[in-house]
Amino acid sequence: MKKLIFILFLQSLYAQSLVQFDLSKSFISYDGKHPAHNWTGVSKDIQGTFEMNKQDLTQSKVDLYVPVFSFDSKNANRDSNMLDVVEEYYYPFVRFTSSKIIKNESGFDVTGNLSFHGITKEMTIPVSLDEDNETVIVSSDFSIMLSDFKIKRPALLTVKIRNQIDLKVFLVGSIAVSYTHLTL
Repeated sequence: MKKLIFILFLQSLYAQSLVQFDLSKSFISYDGKHPAHNWTGVSKDIQGTFEMNKQDLTQSKVDLYVPVFSFDSKNANRDSNMLDVVEEYYYPFVRFTSSKIIKNESGFDVTGNLSFHGITKEMTIPVSLDEDNETVIVSSDFSIMLSDFKIKRPALLTVKIRNQIDLKVFLVGSIAVSYTHLTL
């Protein structure tokens, strides 16, 4: 009997909940800038997993990826050019996999690997998380530098776009399944 109680106690310590995203409400966007104009590309095709540990959110795990072709800036010519510039035919996804989550005053710092254009960089991303019953809302704003991923910046009228790309992540999900990681 003591062994059964101990096993149940261990299971509760390692309980994870899988968050299922509502793709009608969730998105990842990027903002590009050029002296002549600014634009935003949006994708709602977010794939991957978010394993949420409700007892200790710092033990949660994130592995998200987005097909590069799914970003839409409302300009087919610009989108086609973007696919060529980032060589989507060789590198079809942008992916983030967490390795560490730390609680801070305003939310969380999520450290992990961002893979884009065949290059993987460790990044720490500020994240806020709100939970209301079974609904989870995750949001983050951060920037990357195109040069960090060896992307040649396109030019319009011989002026290149800004090197910094601003990203916004907004995920709405519900807790779909609870399960345990238990190895005896």
